[in-house]
Amino acid sequence: MTALSMPGLLGTRVISFLRNRFRNFGADAAVILFARMLQNVNGFCLSIIIVRKFGLAAAGSLTIATIATVVLGTLCTFGLPYIFAREKAESRTRNTVGLMAWFGAMVVSVPAGLALGLVTGQDFTEAIVIFLLALAGPFFAQTNVANALLVLENRTSLIIFAPLGNLAGLVLGYLFAGNLLGFALILTLGRLVGTLAIFLLLPLGRVGIRALMSWVRSGLRFLTADVINLGADQASVMIASYLMSRSELGIFGLCRQMLTLSDTPGWSRLVAWYPQVFADPRGTIPKFTRQMLALGIFCGLSVAVLCVPLGYWIYHLPAFAYLAPLLLCSVPFRYLVGIYDMSLRAIGAVRATNEITLLRCVLVVALYTVGILLADIYGAIAATIVLAMISAWITRIILRRNLPPEAADAKTVSEPAGIGAAPALEASR
Repeated sequence: MTALSMPGLLGTRVISFLRNRFRNFGADAAVILFARMLQNVNGFCLSIIIVRKFGLAAAGSLTIATIATVVLGTLCTFGLPYIFAREKAESRTRNTVGLMAWFGAMVVSVPAGLALGLVTGQDFTEAIVIFLLALAGPFFAQTNVANALLVLENRTSLIIFAPLGNLAGLVLGYLFAGNLLGFALILTLGRLVGTLAIFLLLPLGRVGIRALMSWVRSGLRFLTADVINLGADQASVMIASYLMSRSELGIFGLCRQMLTLSDTPGWSRLVAWYPQVFADPRGTIPKFTRQMLALGIFCGLSVAVLCVPLGYWIYHLPAFAYLAPLLLCSVPFRYLVGIYDMSLRAIGAVRATNEITLLRCVLVVALYTVGILLADIYGAIAATIVLAMISAWITRIILRRNLPPEAADAKTVSEPAGIGAAPALEASR
């Protein structure tokens, strides 16, 4: 083999590898993952615009807004992605329920976002900015609802409207907004129009209020652990907002955003693996755990390398270049928590999941309060790593205690809880 043939052979093998991985991943899952990755790109653009155009203190406001964004991003799905495939209904009925949920999400999110802004904002302008940025919550929630509908409709290509609306808001806000408040308003309008367009492009029917509430009641029972889990995660930001300066909080928020990027492949894998774990928990959990650990290490290292050029040449924040990689040391443990948590839901151990989540809330308050008081942002990063390690250890023990007997048939396992957006992996956007 000649030296000149080596690049061509390497290129052929790389293309073949990528083709096989795409085939194994599934076309619908790949489209959804692509849209989610585009959302991550939008998230980076948002951070860059805010830091470069409005200052690091503005990034602190964005970090506070993520408290509502992440919680509302789960709550405002109303659990519908978990039940669309379970309920026997016409597609027009499901789509209409999704559209009505879009308006319901706004009804829930407006007072919640306003309350967060008024409580945490240092003045009225920042309160309104936090409120507007918090409306990313219903945007992400209804994107997840649309994901579920579009898979059932075999029209997953339409999901691209959500990140495109987000991107349009970013571009228009950057070009025409003269201050942070105007930018947040334009961005919010772009996001909401993007998700609304998806529902309006689907065939719709008529659904009564009583029928709608029946759908919502069925979905909400899946959300208890998710909401508590995300609330615990965002409690760390709330604590940091009172104990850190806005500049430190802004850097911490940027570092947490790297967790979102590193978590995305894990989230996609958990969604794809859930039915297999439900069908054969003892046969799949050990194998998937090893794969998740390897994937977590790879994603953590890859994103850590990316942080160096981001810190020095994009954000112009040298501290980010080493603080973010430190925070990413938690990624392998977060991936383990994700697979253990999903497995507990798949085998129907919802009560155990709720108990672990409540314990995690206590750990969040204790670890972050002590950590930040002792070492500011370094303490917050250490608390994140220790929390992930303890959570992985405890969840693994509880999972082993709740695994069904080896000979048990999948049909004897109680009805599983949906994994939704894999709350153990979901961080600020």
